[in-house]
Amino acid sequence: MKKCISVLLSMFLLNLSIFAVSTYSIKDADALKLSSENIITDWDFYWGKFVPPTDTQTKPDLVIQVPSDWNKYKLPDEIKQITKTGKGSGTYRLKLTNLRPNQKYAFPAYRLGYTAFEIFADQTLIFRSGSPNEKWENTIAAQAFDKAVFTADENGSVTLTIFISNDFYRKGGFRGSFTLYEEETYAKYHTRQICSYSIFSGILIMIVVFCILNSIFEKSKANIYLACLVLTIYSRIASYLFPLLIAMFPGISFELMLRIEYISVFFIPGFITLYTNELNKNIFKHIPAWIIALPSFILFILDFTLPIGITNRMVPLMQAYMFTVIGLLSILFAIRIFKDRDIISITAIISFLILAFGGIGDILSIHHVAFLKGSHPITPAFVLFSLTQILFMASMQNKKYLKTLEVNSNLQETNKSWYRFVPEDFLKLINNKEISDFQPGESKVTKAGILSADMRNFTAECEKLAPIQVFDMLNIYFKRITPIIQKYDGIIEKHFGDAIIVIFPERAEPALKCALEIQEAMIELREEFASRGMPRIRIGIGLHYGNIILGTGESNNNIAAVSLSDDIDTTIITEEMTKRCMKPILATSSIIKAADIETEFTEGGLQFIRQRIPMKLSEIDQTVFSIYNEKIENFL
Repeated sequence: MKKCISVLLSMFLLNLSIFAVSTYSIKDADALKLSSENIITDWDFYWGKFVPPTDTQTKPDLVIQVPSDWNKYKLPDEIKQITKTGKGSGTYRLKLTNLRPNQKYAFPAYRLGYTAFEIFADQTLIFRSGSPNEKWENTIAAQAFDKAVFTADENGSVTLTIFISNDFYRKGGFRGSFTLYEEETYAKYHTRQICSYSIFSGILIMIVVFCILNSIFEKSKANIYLACLVLTIYSRIASYLFPLLIAMFPGISFELMLRIEYISVFFIPGFITLYTNELNKNIFKHIPAWIIALPSFILFILDFTLPIGITNRMVPLMQAYMFTVIGLLSILFAIRIFKDRDIISITAIISFLILAFGGIGDILSIHHVAFLKGSHPITPAFVLFSLTQILFMASMQNKKYLKTLEVNSNLQETNKSWYRFVPEDFLKLINNKEISDFQPGESKVTKAGILSADMRNFTAECEKLAPIQVFDMLNIYFKRITPIIQKYDGIIEKHFGDAIIVIFPERAEPALKCALEIQEAMIELREEFASRGMPRIRIGIGLHYGNIILGTGESNNNIAAVSLSDDIDTTIITEEMTKRCMKPILATSSIIKAADIETEFTEGGLQFIRQRIPMKLSEIDQTVFSIYNEKIENFL
């Protein structure tokens, strides 16, 4: 009897010594089929020791809300000397109830604790990241981008035990968000995450490529700085928020991942300063941009040269520096808005506010401060910032494009003005395409039909008119005959007051047809002159075919088109003969023969009448013919 009482007493005392584990009851287990539950609750915490999952008797040192940093736990002073640096080791324990019996559950385990940890479900190891150790100095740091999976028991409960140790990171403890899913639901969520971050990554990479191509084609420093800025932003996303780098390179060390993660903190102030300086040189009128940017590049070098523990403790300083630079730039641009009210300043301030918003949200989430219902705004903020810059750059490009079009249009108008003095076709004949290629000393020899036209008694008739009437008459005349000349591909080579020299490169027939059509037009033009009270002007035309030398000459820095040829002189003499012969058109045998050869196989040949001029009236050593048709009188 005494023995039985002793056993019962021992069992009673044993039950009294079992410590009740902190418990969290799932709000709605069925809801986890479609969604998740973010668990923020009290956990048992044991400092400096790894309490086995089977140990239910050891009393915890604290009951502490998770996620949290053990840097601020209310521990004895001698322990605080260690934990305030983030270093240390410990055990966290929590019992989950109200789960669906025998159901598989999962939760993301990436960076739940720094810098190494193990997770047990009841007594089963379900996740390991690195090698945690009670003697935190012996920790082997690592972070695995994976999930932890467990199965609830038949009562719908599980006890989670987590061993964490940290040997260098500035904050320690159970720091990550603990979000529970059913396993199938988590798989769908994870797939969506991969898609979302892949899209974000694609957008940022496209922005980088766009900026690099722009910088190559335009030799723009602003585009290079923006590309570097976006890349530094992307390094934060790919190494911390959704570590695609680990997914692509599973063997990458935790230390290197941290150094890559810090690139954004170190480089953003530098590149954003250099970028804004390129956009608006007036922003840094009194403070050289390189002075503000220099610390970024110095600290970046230190990031990859100093021990990781020291680099890690430089981060808060760099965060303060980053927000100081962003704040300073916002103030400087705000000042420019009041002065210039330009789109650059307005866009800059909006984008800086977006960047600051994302950065603040990121820092608050790291310090476990509730922000926008636990979301991470840094990724959309970074993408939105980058897109804002691209839209701004596109706007600037559009302005440059419109300016280029305007300049091009002005140049075209200028060229048109120049071509009034130096015909474009003349330039093409001497192998130049543009007026800008017009150089002195260029020349070319070519065969051509040559037309010389001159008004009869123009000087005498002008004396009867007011000066403005003289120029009106000339303008009407040239406007009427120029389209006819262009119709037959003629080039007006010279103006001598009312006289012109026209050349038809390597062609004779068009010169003859052009002369006939000009004289036909003069019939109507004389009637128009008469209706305006102007004299009924007649013109004489001389035609010849021969060699001409086309070229350019320079005198007193003035370049001019020049044509040299005895055959041009012959054409002028032939035209002057029209006065004495009283004929509207005279053509030499050279151009008649050349035209006959050109039209030898043309049905109908040349449609005009030719009349030979007696040699005694000829002033040249060639046979001359009068050319006319049924519309033109053979009399001038």
